[in-house]
Amino acid sequence: MRSTPTPTADTATDDAAHLAAYVADLDARYDPDVRMPWCHATGPGYHTRVAEGARAHQTKEAADYAIALLRLGRAERAGEVLDALVALQVTDPLAAHYGIWGWFLEEPPERMDPADWNWADFIGVRLAQVLAGHGDRLAPGLRDRVRAALHHAAMAIFRRNADPGYTNIAVMGAVTVAAAAEILHAATPASPGLGPLGSGLLLEYARRRLRAVLTLHDEAGGFTEYNSPAYGRVVLEELERAALIVADPEFRELAERLRERTWAALAARFHPATGQLAGPMSRAYHDWIQPGLAGYLRAQTGAAIVAREEPRDAPLLVPPLLVPPLPCPPHIAGRFRALPEAPYTVRTRFGSETTGTSWLDEDACLGSAEEEFAWVQRRPLLGYWRTPDDPAVVLRARMLLNGHDLSAAWCRNHQDGPRVLSAWWLSYDSGDFHPALDRPAGSVFHVADLRLVVSLRGRGVWAREQREQREQGEPAAGVLALGAGDRYAVVHTAPGEFLGRTATWRIVEEDGEARAELVLYAGPPTPVDFHHARLRAAFALELLTTGTPPRTAVLTGEETGKETGEETCEATAPGRIHWRWDTLTVTTPLDPTPFGR
Repeated sequence: MRSTPTPTADTATDDAAHLAAYVADLDARYDPDVRMPWCHATGPGYHTRVAEGARAHQTKEAADYAIALLRLGRAERAGEVLDALVALQVTDPLAAHYGIWGWFLEEPPERMDPADWNWADFIGVRLAQVLAGHGDRLAPGLRDRVRAALHHAAMAIFRRNADPGYTNIAVMGAVTVAAAAEILHAATPASPGLGPLGSGLLLEYARRRLRAVLTLHDEAGGFTEYNSPAYGRVVLEELERAALIVADPEFRELAERLRERTWAALAARFHPATGQLAGPMSRAYHDWIQPGLAGYLRAQTGAAIVAREEPRDAPLLVPPLLVPPLPCPPHIAGRFRALPEAPYTVRTRFGSETTGTSWLDEDACLGSAEEEFAWVQRRPLLGYWRTPDDPAVVLRARMLLNGHDLSAAWCRNHQDGPRVLSAWWLSYDSGDFHPALDRPAGSVFHVADLRLVVSLRGRGVWAREQREQREQGEPAAGVLALGAGDRYAVVHTAPGEFLGRTATWRIVEEDGEARAELVLYAGPPTPVDFHHARLRAAFALELLTTGTPPRTAVLTGEETGKETGEETCEATAPGRIHWRWDTLTVTTPLDPTPFGR
């Protein structure tokens, strides 16, 4: 059995001043009337109806505040916050939202759109840490209320039984339930406890759940929620939390095996020169690794990873580490300091859904997913390179509806080294901001602006038209360039079509961003039934060094099958567009497809 690195105590690894500054910020926002810190609400466009920027009180932030207060010895204020927090949980076992919290005090689960079941995990695991590390410092009555809240959260997690492919929640829920099994085993004067039977059942469930994540990873060759800076960090934090609050040797051994695989997954696509993860990504909330994650990776690997600084109105206060971290396994840490060779290509099958290809050179990286949809958290085509002015300019491809990423859009990519062919289509029975949570009735989307965008963001970026080329009898197609420093991305284009209209590409420069855009529609809001929203849109991209001429191949798309008039067996089959550029080929549906096909 492998040994698990064990934190010696629940003590800060950041200096005390950092923890104190974090708590001071929350103290300044503490609202004594509700006993929680206030904030300006933000949301992703789904789950919450609280207005963007409205004054509100976050439940997860309150839980972190309580842990930080206890770390500083301020048990009285922590008790106030915890008492307010547990009162916001749905505790009726027969209720639809049993065991969970809302994101905000102002919006209980039944008023959300819809409720987020992950909050049983996010809040529950923090309450487990409170009880495991500081339970003896809580007043007896409050301690029993926190124990009851942990029990409700654990049972909600058990009842929901999230799929092991939902990596961060599968892991977080397992840690919550395992800790609850141990913490709630014994009775207190006001709490009967789980007893040996109930505790044993929950602990075995937690073991099986973690084992299922490991099995899925090993069978598929990677995590379903692949190459995610946000989720990778969450998974590592929860496995570190397991080392802190769970005693069971079998669970700890499973957690350590999974922790090693998580580090290996992050290392596989880490690009040392830019300090970024090469694309593609299944879950990302930012275009660059954030300061907190950069500092964590630097501390745990020994690599010189520095966060890319962005102009801000006020300095960013990075939260301290509220869970003592564990070091990256030594045999993996070296990969964060250097590539195995340059150039270097990684190709990984991510479950049964898609394959990711990442090309990494000394100063640049480019990655793509073989097939993926264009949700705001996805990065189906993503690249970075270092310049004298910017440690990491970022290159992305996106389909934007009315200014936001469209979940109903799909793409297929064929990548060979620093070259990618990318073709796009639309789906129905999908959501807008989110793939499932905000599906419009009848798949009718209100379209005021739809565009396919290849963007380059960073300091010193530029855009220009390289040349215009034309196939006989076809509209002109541009060869566009987006550049910075000693590299540039050449975008080979073809005319697009949407709603029976032909669209051509253009270049735009503004606010530190250079873009190649295919504006498919821009006009009065129009209801469009995506069952019939035929789209033709593709581009090829090659990442070159200054002075290297682009390839002269022309991007073409040939339609076959339905409504093409071909007298072949394909004539009755679903229509297809066969895209070709140079040696790369991609085939996409001619008509929209069901989202979950």
